[in-house]
Amino acid sequence: MRKKGQYLFQVILFAFSAWFFVFSPGAMADEKEGTFSRPVIEYTSGDLRDPFADLLKAAIDKEKEEQRIKQQIARSPSKSLIPKAPLPSLDKFKVQGVIWGGRFPQAIINNQILRVGDSIEGVEIADIDKNKVILNFAGRMVDLPTPGISADSEKSDKEE
Repeated sequence: MRKKGQYLFQVILFAFSAWFFVFSPGAMADEKEGTFSRPVIEYTSGDLRDPFADLLKAAIDKEKEEQRIKQQIARSPSKSLIPKAPLPSLDKFKVQGVIWGGRFPQAIINNQILRVGDSIEGVEIADIDKNKVILNFAGRMVDLPTPGISADSEKSDKEE
């Protein structure tokens, strides 16, 4: 009998405490008193990249855009009314080597390491390939063969 009384007492105590917490004066108070206002915090990355973005897709899109720009430059002749300056002598540009397989192809011309977009003696590097370096001089594209590549071997590469 004593166990039943203890059990009944515990149930009544639990019910009363639950009722007290649910219907206490603090819970029934005005909504403004019982709520917490938290500041809204927003994260902005600024110039940093999104770590969840697809990097491969972004790299492919960037490469396609660069190719489109190169093709557009190659197709559009300079239509300015200013007379074109004569091409500089290509003999003064000596290609000593190329690195063409990576993200940033480079060429060694006249002991200077150059990338696409760099200039040497007023001539801009338009493209770097394993067989040639394409120079842009006042809108005209000129090919410089890489070391070990002759005009004959370039033709045989194109035929294959």
